[in-house]
Amino acid sequence: MPPHKVKYMSNMFWYKICPFCSQGRLFIFKKTETGELYLHCEECERGYNDVQNLDIAHSFLTLMEDFDAESADEEDIKSAGWENLKLNLADK
Repeated sequence: MPPHKVKYMSNMFWYKICPFCSQGRLFIFKKTETGELYLHCEECERGYNDVQNLDIAHSFLTLMEDFDAESADEEDIKSAGWENLKLNLADK
């Protein structure tokens, strides 16, 4: 299975530090084909589809998935109902 491709924008939103590795930030990405948002750890490459269940049992290794993604913008986040997250802006 080919690894997924991630497109980084200049300004990216992140939610919190990854609970799995405790090092990377969980950036908010949008799957290109479906428009579904997920959290993506910049360090351990863990992904989380459900912001209410940020534990290893509800995570996936993004490197093992076959989809393309891009960083989510403010409109994507609002449309998904994730605007209540404490968002941080990072210039990548």
